[in-house]
Amino acid sequence: MSTVLLTGANGFIAATILRKLLQRGHTVVGTVRSESKATFLREQFKAAVDSDKLKFAVVDEITAPGAFDEVLRAYQFDAVLHTSSPFRYNIDDIDLELLQPAIQGTTGILDSVHRVAPSVKRVVVTSSFASVVNRTKGTWPGKVYTEADWNPTTREEGMKDVASGYYASKTLAEQAAWDFVKQKNPSFTLTTLCPPMVYGPPEQEVPSMAKLNVSNLDIYDIFTGASDPRYGVWIWIDVRDLAEAHVLAMDSAVAANQRYIVSQGNFSPQMFVDYIWKHYPERAAAKGINKHTPGKYYPDEGVYGVDTSKSVKELGMKYTPIEDMLRDTLKRFEDLEAEGK
Repeated sequence: MSTVLLTGANGFIAATILRKLLQRGHTVVGTVRSESKATFLREQFKAAVDSDKLKFAVVDEITAPGAFDEVLRAYQFDAVLHTSSPFRYNIDDIDLELLQPAIQGTTGILDSVHRVAPSVKRVVVTSSFASVVNRTKGTWPGKVYTEADWNPTTREEGMKDVASGYYASKTLAEQAAWDFVKQKNPSFTLTTLCPPMVYGPPEQEVPSMAKLNVSNLDIYDIFTGASDPRYGVWIWIDVRDLAEAHVLAMDSAVAANQRYIVSQGNFSPQMFVDYIWKHYPERAAAKGINKHTPGKYYPDEGVYGVDTSKSVKELGMKYTPIEDMLRDTLKRFEDLEAEGK
């Protein structure tokens, strides 16, 4: 079994990865930005904490030089799963608050591993479909994205507005990671995963439903009648599948220095509406949920697709159908509501 550093352990994706790692018998050290961020996870995984299979370390500013040096020196790690990404709302300076932190947050941990953690053999970085997609092409009917595709947004174009900045930050950070490996030739190998919209039952602490992770709010806001479907990205993945991809990438020899798009395939937020009306008709009626156009999922001209055969063939990925994700996610929402969240 491996000893694994999991960054941003209290996040939506990382909390699900954490459960998978512990189920497989790995020892995990999770980084959080403050000690209070670990409280919920300590309770959730008490048996692992009590048996020293799970420990936490505070890294309050992941973009600071050498931010991860101390924790990397403290243990003999076999692998690093880097999920944490600096994200700030109310951004005034896109370069200073979005682009630089994303790049430094990624290259910084690679540099620390390279300098102080020679035992690490694999680093898996959570990148994003944002580093793959070409936003200027819109729905791009007929296009099938593969790992060979890169978002062409330049740093300069990323400075135009916050949305462009977000896409550019993901692209520049992943490119910087690959540049680091090429230039430094470290003793570890790198794997990057590029998930699109990530949905699924939240494992992380949910202090209130208003503080759900952003993607799950897309579903919950329909479930409460607070919002119409929000359209944007046309492909998705279940968070449990994404967590599985991290664990498989960590252990797979073939994943060394490889990039993977991980996705179940196409979806439309109209599917959320249709599912809720089918399985929660009384709630849907009581909340006044707009049916919109049942069964009408995509624009007439179609939308882009994605080829995930590489992840299936090389990592052994199996993807969860959207109906199963919605069943489990809405059940979790109901449980949280019953807890008064």
